[in-house]
Amino acid sequence: MDQMQLNSKPLKLSTIVGYGAGNFGYGFVTQMITSYLVFYATAVLLLPGSLIGLVVSLSIVWDAISDPVMGYISDNTHSKFGKRHLYILSGTFLIALTNIMLWHVKIDIAVWIKFIWIFSSVFLIKTFVTVFITPYAALGAELSTDYNERSKIQAVKTIFFLTALIIVTAVCMFVFFRPTPEYELGQLNPQAYKNIAYTSSLVMLLTGLWTYFSTKSYKTEAVVYQDKLALSEFVGQIRYSLKCNDFRQIFIGYLFTNLASAIIGVVGLHTFTYTFYMNNYKIGIVLGTQFLVCIFAQPIWVKIARKIDKKAAVKLGLMISIVGCMMLFVLVLLRRQVMVHYEYMIVYAIVIGFGTSGLFSLPLSMVADTVDQQELETGERSEGIYYGMLNFGYKMSQSIAILILGFVLDMIQFNPNINIQNDFTSMALGAVLSIGSLLSFVLANKVYSSYNLNEEKVEAIQRQIQLKRVSK
Repeated sequence: MDQMQLNSKPLKLSTIVGYGAGNFGYGFVTQMITSYLVFYATAVLLLPGSLIGLVVSLSIVWDAISDPVMGYISDNTHSKFGKRHLYILSGTFLIALTNIMLWHVKIDIAVWIKFIWIFSSVFLIKTFVTVFITPYAALGAELSTDYNERSKIQAVKTIFFLTALIIVTAVCMFVFFRPTPEYELGQLNPQAYKNIAYTSSLVMLLTGLWTYFSTKSYKTEAVVYQDKLALSEFVGQIRYSLKCNDFRQIFIGYLFTNLASAIIGVVGLHTFTYTFYMNNYKIGIVLGTQFLVCIFAQPIWVKIARKIDKKAAVKLGLMISIVGCMMLFVLVLLRRQVMVHYEYMIVYAIVIGFGTSGLFSLPLSMVADTVDQQELETGERSEGIYYGMLNFGYKMSQSIAILILGFVLDMIQFNPNINIQNDFTSMALGAVLSIGSLLSFVLANKVYSSYNLNEEKVEAIQRQIQLKRVSK
């Protein structure tokens, strides 16, 4: 029986929640890298910003390239664990192990040894993250064929991801980065990063296993099993996905929105610390507010998408996010007042949190709709390739941002050895964050305008697929 027919019944809530749980552990581990690695390497390990920027950006390039490869491998895997679950299970354990390795760098060793340690650890963990996340994302598209249930699956998955983000970026600021007599700024304490690493690896193990056992009844086999994976077929599937106008718009639009996410990941903590001179508690409150709004807005965006459709909902989210970036730029200009009344940042956090909420989940639901389009045209479904390509675009945007911003930190004269930066550096950090994010959202909004699928078209595509199957 065909995969689409197998998964046409409404899903149990326990299955949707169990599937989404895997994104919690993944989000916990990867957000540690996004939020803390550049700061940890430059401000704690005292490595040059350009050097760590180069290391991280190269690792993300490797990570990005490996995503569609992993998608193709998982699309064509034949195993008793199923084509997705084999990698979900193995990736869970490998991520947990290499994550601990990454954050255990000795401060008093030579710079070149620290560089090699960071380089090798980052490359290993990025590899195993790909082994886990690409099959995991593809599995989400296989769970349901219902146009709106797909949005629900991705919303729950996003809630788990954002919950992990709020814990890493906000709660951890309170719990792990508390000031000590030796470290008045807790985020400069190297032991704090080790403690978070142990915690996040345990979380990865628990949630990865939860996903595996909750969804193992939905494991699927490769439609056509090949003894050897053909490079020509792999390249052909990538070319086909990018020739599809609707998937291409999602791919590019998602790249731009995640470029904004990468910018805040690289210089966000620098900006909050050195532009607004916020301590760990204030940073935790602001980021906590942003991600709480993101989480609680998820069901709202599902309803908005149901009412005005997914494309219109995404464009609305982008416009709200653009307004949030404008607000942040004004706060940068008024940073001396914000130093006294950081509460102004909470208003920004609410606006940007609500605007970006739908941008996390709705594009992932839209990708599942484009896979239906592929099946109608070719008779094949390549969820692994499609989500692998989406991750490729997302990670390439991160790589570009990290590479450039690593050099930007040096260009704007950021000095990790002092707690108070000069006025130029303080202003430049805030300008890079606000203006860079704003431009990314503007470009994404333009790209999504060319997306054409809606609920009526997708349902028509699915009806044609069923008619083809019946006629065979």
